[in-house]
Amino acid sequence: MRKTLSILSLLTVSLLSAQSTDFTLGHPTYQLVELEEVRSSSAFNSTIKPFSRSSVYDLFGSNVSPYLSKELRGYTQDSTKSTKPIWTKLYTYPADFYYYEDKNLELHVNPVLHFSYGKTNDAIGSTFVNSRGAEIRGRIDNKIAFYTMLTENQARYPEYVNNVRDSTLVVPYEGFWKQFATTGVDFFRAQGYIDFGLSRSISAQLGFGKHFVGNGVRSLILSDYSNNYPYLRINTETKVFDYTNIFAELIPGVSGGTFGLLGTGGFGKKYMAFHHLNVKIKPNLHIGLFESVMYGDSTGGLKIEYLNPIIFYRAVEQQNGSEDNAIIGLDFKWNLKKRVSLYGQLVIDEMIIGEVLAGDGWWGNKQGFQLGAKYVDPFGVEDLMVQAEINRVRPYMYAHENGFTSYSHYNLSLAHPLGANFTEYIGRANYRLSDRWSFESMVMLAGYGNDLGDVNFGRDILKNYSIRRPDGNGGSLEFGNTHLQGNKTDLTMLFIRASYMPRHNLFLDLDATLRRESDSNGNIDTSTSVFGFSMRWNVPSRRYLF
Repeated sequence: MRKTLSILSLLTVSLLSAQSTDFTLGHPTYQLVELEEVRSSSAFNSTIKPFSRSSVYDLFGSNVSPYLSKELRGYTQDSTKSTKPIWTKLYTYPADFYYYEDKNLELHVNPVLHFSYGKTNDAIGSTFVNSRGAEIRGRIDNKIAFYTMLTENQARYPEYVNNVRDSTLVVPYEGFWKQFATTGVDFFRAQGYIDFGLSRSISAQLGFGKHFVGNGVRSLILSDYSNNYPYLRINTETKVFDYTNIFAELIPGVSGGTFGLLGTGGFGKKYMAFHHLNVKIKPNLHIGLFESVMYGDSTGGLKIEYLNPIIFYRAVEQQNGSEDNAIIGLDFKWNLKKRVSLYGQLVIDEMIIGEVLAGDGWWGNKQGFQLGAKYVDPFGVEDLMVQAEINRVRPYMYAHENGFTSYSHYNLSLAHPLGANFTEYIGRANYRLSDRWSFESMVMLAGYGNDLGDVNFGRDILKNYSIRRPDGNGGSLEFGNTHLQGNKTDLTMLFIRASYMPRHNLFLDLDATLRRESDSNGNIDTSTSVFGFSMRWNVPSRRYLF
């Protein structure tokens, strides 16, 4: 994989054109974009994230807030300098700790700090996050964009987050970790990329990070729930369509224990090829078609046929004897009357129409769907957005014969945190009182069917889907599978956050999380409350809603 990506990057250097860096996932700009694209009924493609600073400038034009004006300096004409720079060299501009520019180089350097403390009612007692690092981004010759963020972190999470870590050996959203002070974790977070142009309409990005595909709170296609991964991303943008290809190297599984992950021996490798075609039916109506394939085994190795950026992966997978895991689907976004945005996703792992119509519970009917709506400026309240969303995924979706072909990375789902065999309802409200003050609230109501003992009822995507509920004859049940089968579990969460920005990208947060989980067998009945305060400096916000 590394050799292939290196060759591709070397072959394309001579074709470079003007590029820009992306807004990191979770950046405050994403809330501004959500509001503006609905109001403008524009042709902006916000489905594939992260998206670039230049594309955000194209959306807003000269109509940018003071906050965005600082973030987009270099694209806008704003050159307002700080009234009180430090030692004449630091914070010469409000958005940058250190800034340098000449005819060949544009460089932005910023500290990254995140300190938080919270009180919980569970056995953990208190939570904290202690992150320190740096963020560097810039452009060379206005043709190559580069970005990197490096942080050293120690953290203690609520017990329900630790339960995920204990069952998967992985900290949600993170990678390699080791134990810290018995109940905490210690990990190093790194992400970065270089971005270069291949032509006026085609660009490529070679990096280590992750992506989010969709317009909702959740994604059933590709989310940021798992660890970062090395990737090559190719974007093609035209007036009629946008086309995105992602080729990634993933980890099928990890080894470790309560002490953390093993730091020797090496983990296995698998690969994902993904493409998404966004067709601009109208400026306010976009329909997307996507396809991905997951493949690999203990012997490793790329399959050249999947490197073709415009081939139908399902056809190739069948030619290989259907040994890989191909997923297809579609998504849409429809902005109406500059107030409402309707969106959704349909994901198909496997489906036979006759079996669906028969309604006999064939296990192989593996699909999921999302449907949501956003309403901007309701009741005349400017910069308020309310949102409602439903996500539903049938049993055994995303699973395959082993970790090399399941839709997972680092033992965590590449799509929804709940895996499969669930239904989820989400309500959300965002309010930007000003560039300094913002408020968010979210409620989640979910039900899922958990496994009973060693019996696979279809929620755990890491389990072999060929070993399912026993049929009584030494095999697995082919029919009679129902949605939410297994140990029915109900999950309710409420999240509230108030944020104040005393200076650019320095946020003070007050938040509360209330969580209740109970199952039909009476084995689980927990209520968790977490109340916390945090200071974030150049760090995106993150929610642990699962």
